[in-house]
Amino acid sequence: MNYGFVPTYGTVAEAPAEVRATFVRRVYGLFFVSVLVTILVSAFCAQQAIAATLMPMLLPLLIVQLVLGIIMAFARRTTGLNIALFYLFSATEGMIIGPLMTLVSRVAPGVPLEAAVLTGAVFAGLSLYALQSGKDFSFLGGMLFVGLIALVIGGLVMMFVHVAALYTLYCIIGVLIFSGYVLYDTSLIMRRLYPGEEIVGAISLYLDLINLFWLILQLLMELQRRD
Repeated sequence: MNYGFVPTYGTVAEAPAEVRATFVRRVYGLFFVSVLVTILVSAFCAQQAIAATLMPMLLPLLIVQLVLGIIMAFARRTTGLNIALFYLFSATEGMIIGPLMTLVSRVAPGVPLEAAVLTGAVFAGLSLYALQSGKDFSFLGGMLFVGLIALVIGGLVMMFVHVAALYTLYCIIGVLIFSGYVLYDTSLIMRRLYPGEEIVGAISLYLDLINLFWLILQLLMELQRRD
């Protein structure tokens, strides 16, 4: 099965209905497998002995993931390599999530599962809406990019200054931004990508889901701490 960059038509929006349907199935197939890889690896790494071993390695793992992300961005249209890098990136994410969820569960039992369920519900609802409605959400691109830059800057500030009300607001804005990215990227999958670029769409959706999860998790933890 070829997931390389081999456009036969124009964009997916210009392709026949059966090509569009196959494209969407492949995008979400790759996406769901990547999420499953992350879940399985995180569950394995959440075991007490393994989590204790990995906890001191979280910073190196983050650096490895950053490097993988950069390589993946350049190789996203290289058939075979793009999928391998994507699943390796997903596995690395699982190695980070597993130990951290073990730690979070100790101070906030049940919150990781609640965050996962809420993330899945929000993501599924927004993505299905974008697919079924057929609306073009590309107009959100500029606003979302500015919001993302502001979110990154705000995150750096929050590392040194923690004000409960501002941090809660930061998490809420972050959830809204990545909810917007779910609509935006789902719309772009159907309107801007070409048949053969399934992996590009799957990577975008995966990153939206993971970022949404982390922000919802932080929001729930902050709300529980304030209670």
